[in-house]
Amino acid sequence: MSIFNEIFRTDGRLNRLRYLKYMILLALVAGVSTFVMSSMLTLFTGDPNSPPVMLVTLMWALIAGAGNVMLMIRRLHDLGKHGMLWLIALIPVLGLIFSIYLFCAPGQVGWNQFGADPLANEG
Repeated sequence: MSIFNEIFRTDGRLNRLRYLKYMILLALVAGVSTFVMSSMLTLFTGDPNSPPVMLVTLMWALIAGAGNVMLMIRRLHDLGKHGMLWLIALIPVLGLIFSIYLFCAPGQVGWNQFGADPLANEG
């Protein structure tokens, strides 16, 4: 399965280590690609605040944001919680605490309503 399919899906569960790896990868790819594309467009337009530069930045932010939400949903599934709880991340201060919780809380052992234990498959 490709890394794209691993990040941009909401079914199943995601353990802490993979969650951390995918979040870092998503941030790096989105950050570097946004920087490169925005820099190239700034060279062509001569204005870093031009509509094409802003459009590319917005597009990559939306793609990375969607990936982030999908990873949070799968992490919540590993904790045995409903995926809609990702909305807590939008609340200032509480969202930061919630994000730390997602990185630190151990997932449920064995099967839950969202599927098999991802650690059981790693051997």
